Amino acid sequence: MPDDLYRRARQAGLNVSQLAQRAVADELDRLAKIAELDTYLAQLEVELGPTTEAERTEARVWADGVFDGPRRRSRSA
Repeated sequence: MPDDLYRRARQAGLNVSQLAQRAVADELDRLAKIAELDTYLAQLEVELGPTTEAERTEARVWADGVFDGPRRRSRSA
């Protein structure tokens, strides 16, 4: 962490160590969920076969509608 950022955080009364621990724990949880999802999607592909381009497009359109599309950061397929 840059010294200036650390100093500003401490001046604001933040417990930098506690914030860092929570951030790392949250990121590890997020990565674990992504890994579980990847495993599940791989199992579906084995059972049902790969998705078609049309299915991926339909899913993308649906997700964009649900999540307000362009305002959210998009992930490439």
